[in-house]
Amino acid sequence: MPSSDWTRIISAGVGPIIVISACGLLCLAFYNRLAAVVTRLRAFHRDQLAEQETLAKLRAGGSANEAEFVRRQEILGMLQVQIGKVQRRAGWIRRTLACLLYTIICLAGCSLAVGLSVVWPTLIYAAVPLFVMGLALLIAAVICALIELQHALDPVVLETQFMTELARDYDDSAV
Repeated sequence: MPSSDWTRIISAGVGPIIVISACGLLCLAFYNRLAAVVTRLRAFHRDQLAEQETLAKLRAGGSANEAEFVRRQEILGMLQVQIGKVQRRAGWIRRTLACLLYTIICLAGCSLAVGLSVVWPTLIYAAVPLFVMGLALLIAAVICALIELQHALDPVVLETQFMTELARDYDDSAV
């Protein structure tokens, strides 16, 4: 095979590589987001365990006032809701990453098929569907990322509302 064929093979396969590079960068960002979400979930679980232990001590001691007991139960309920919301976010991040990784697989296959189509022209018929599937998966990944972004602040909003109500209850009971 002449060297000009090798040059054409490599040149033809480079196009999808640009999108693969972009997907790799997006994967890095979403793996970091997933790590942050997992860290937050672990913190919620530690808080939940601490509240459960405090509630158990209050029950065992029998000397706790009713308001303290109710407040601890409300905190546990709020933590459970936040855990659910953050787990849903983690699911959307996982879907985003899966779509991005499948995009990389499709586009790498496309790049290989395009490059080899210089030697075996019929491989272009495999390259085109792989490219289209890769771009469709990239669009799906962006949609998943947008859905995750839409719900990113839900736990913070919930916590802010809860803490505002809790502070108001303390102010009312102090008066």
